[in-house]
Amino acid sequence: MPSLPTPTSPPSPKSIAAAESLPELRRSLADLDLDRLSAADYALLAGALRRLASQPALEPGPRIKIAYLGNFTLDLLPPYFEVRAAAAGLQAESYSAPFGQYFQAVLDGSVAAFEPDLVFLALSLRLLHPEPIARWGSLSEAERRAFREEVSGHLAEWVEAASGRLGATLVLANFASPLLPAAGAVADLKSPYSESELYLDLNADLLRRVKGNPRVQVFDVERLAAAFGKERVLDRRLFYMAKMEWSPAFLPAVAGELVRHLIAARGLARKCLVLDLDNTLWGGVVGEEGAAGVKIGTGDPEGEAYLDFQYRLKGLQDRGILLAICSRNNPADVEEVFAARKEMPLQLSDFAAVEASWEPKHEGLRRIAQALDLGLDSLVFVDDNPAEIALIRQLLPEVLAVDLPPDPADYAARLDRLPWFEKAAILPEDRRKTAQYSENRARRELAATTGDLTAYLTSLETVIRLRQAGANDLQRAHQLFTKTNQFNLTTIRYSLPDLERFAASPDHHLGLVAARDRFGDLGTIAAFLLRREGAALAIDSLLLSCRALGRGVESAVVNAIKERFLADPRSTELHGRFVPTARNRPAEGFYEREGFRLVTQEAGESLYALTRQEVRPTPCPWIAVEIEE
Repeated sequence: MPSLPTPTSPPSPKSIAAAESLPELRRSLADLDLDRLSAADYALLAGALRRLASQPALEPGPRIKIAYLGNFTLDLLPPYFEVRAAAAGLQAESYSAPFGQYFQAVLDGSVAAFEPDLVFLALSLRLLHPEPIARWGSLSEAERRAFREEVSGHLAEWVEAASGRLGATLVLANFASPLLPAAGAVADLKSPYSESELYLDLNADLLRRVKGNPRVQVFDVERLAAAFGKERVLDRRLFYMAKMEWSPAFLPAVAGELVRHLIAARGLARKCLVLDLDNTLWGGVVGEEGAAGVKIGTGDPEGEAYLDFQYRLKGLQDRGILLAICSRNNPADVEEVFAARKEMPLQLSDFAAVEASWEPKHEGLRRIAQALDLGLDSLVFVDDNPAEIALIRQLLPEVLAVDLPPDPADYAARLDRLPWFEKAAILPEDRRKTAQYSENRARRELAATTGDLTAYLTSLETVIRLRQAGANDLQRAHQLFTKTNQFNLTTIRYSLPDLERFAASPDHHLGLVAARDRFGDLGTIAAFLLRREGAALAIDSLLLSCRALGRGVESAVVNAIKERFLADPRSTELHGRFVPTARNRPAEGFYEREGFRLVTQEAGESLYALTRQEVRPTPCPWIAVEIEE
């Protein structure tokens, strides 16, 4: 077993800025407390990022384009975001619209020419309509309500214009209420349509207007400013001199929140949180104190801290984040704690995988990833031992290893600060994630006791249902396109706007596949995109969740695509394409197995074709297929 390294102090911003490659710089940034850096530190690190941006990409990773629009000065924000994004392993490129031209830049095509992934809009009420804000106390109730309608309508017009012209996720900042209303903290709440009501209504109206639009996110400045301290958000001197609504001290918090929105918009959330046990999930060492002696529960300050932490973890599970255990412990002791301490919010059944042994934790993490069919880069590992964290960072750099603070009262806050579990929406499939992995274990146990593969597949009683993606399906389709790696024939990462366009196009067919069997509902487990190419029908994309692999679902789906091809008199050929990656080896050779001819092979990419005369369905009688019209 490798010896545990001694944790070292994080490098200084100056030494990090001297890095000779982007991967080196990003890895070093991950060890910094970005909330404690000065404006000069951010400027230094942003300069280093831009200096290294022209290097060839040694480590492929998401490249993000973000456009900043507003009616106040946002020019200082991009460097903060670029550093925060780099610490999360992302490379960001920025565009700032000219001061105040947030409408013009959309209408004249300036923003569209940049082709952003995210468009961030932030407006200042005091600059948008200075007089009503300054004279609020002298306005009638009708005038106050009319002002709110005018601002809401203005935002709605911008969203309509931007949605029609930009293929990007729109992130709209809401409005932070003032620290002290003009009428005073007490009298304002008694006023007819008070200043406090104005901000509450504006923010609620914005939320209601965009909640049903998957391409629009609300950036909660009100919450962020309250957490940061509203008295520090506005530097009046800078506001008067440079029209800066947000002080430089507030910009790191804004940048960090934008990283959360980016992770959600691009579907970059990590899939599994792996936890140590002793002094992580409960207080004390179970091997020494016994199940009754570990601290968890009410009546004891330390026990209540661990109880709160477990409730936070339960909340992550409700989002669709898998929980797992990797602990150096006796398995029997671990089972005894969960059996005896029923007051714990988490029970053993809440964990999709459990590795409790005396073997090194990096080996346990590898086994967890393998058992769950996940890449190591899908894991976040949390431990109270800094030496264990340092070892995981050294041996498994793909895993995000997070050390906990010394006081368990700070555990929940440490978890809350991690941006890697943000999702654009929580879908029904997310809520069933742990149950689905439990059902998969039951399937594996059945497979182990059934000697014949065909008999096993028949006994599963699998039914798949194919449907054309509608508006309510696009977020799940986006999840599949951004997350699916192993069985993904091209690994094209289509954005949500792309999928919206395909769903509305007469030359494309975006299909989804749901599955169920005797053990339960697998949910929507596959997606495919068909594209018309003259007289040919092309399978642009075909991807299948790893939890549905090994039962022939992909063949049943292609059989249905073949039937669709034969039913269309305009089509003379069916085309397919395979682009190999480091992760999609299970899909290699798929088209050959489905009877397609290899037409060309160039730079690793293979093109296939079938004529009408060559179409043959692949036998998979153990799967029943339903088509939703």
